[in-house]
Amino acid sequence: MGCPMNKNARYLLLSLGLLVVFGIVGYYASASSSYIDVSELVKMKPGTYMVRGDVINWTVTTINGQKFLVLQLEGKKGDKITALVPVSYIEQKYGPLSQVIITKGEMVVKGRWDGRILHIQEILKGCHSAYNQPPVSS
Repeated sequence: MGCPMNKNARYLLLSLGLLVVFGIVGYYASASSSYIDVSELVKMKPGTYMVRGDVINWTVTTINGQKFLVLQLEGKKGDKITALVPVSYIEQKYGPLSQVIITKGEMVVKGRWDGRILHIQEILKGCHSAYNQPPVSS
């Protein structure tokens, strides 16, 4: 016959092992799905991130023949970055830029940080409206 203490120890080790695995999975899920503030982004290595910042200023400029919306984003600690969004992305998603109203406020985006400029690939939460028009379908 097996020793009951040995059987209990096995269950205890199995339970602890599962607890560790679920803890790691939970941490990874929560860490990978959240976004970072602009003030944290300025300390990060180049890469793709989901970023939160407040729009404090914006303009439109042409770079190498392509129009970009240039945003100044500010973090909670006052750090500021420049972010670029192709005007073609804005117009495809929201309609003509002339009908999009950009206001100062929170913006959440996904983009590629090169250490100096955030190249926005997707706007997840914007501080804009398009005269209450539905997004343009592509």
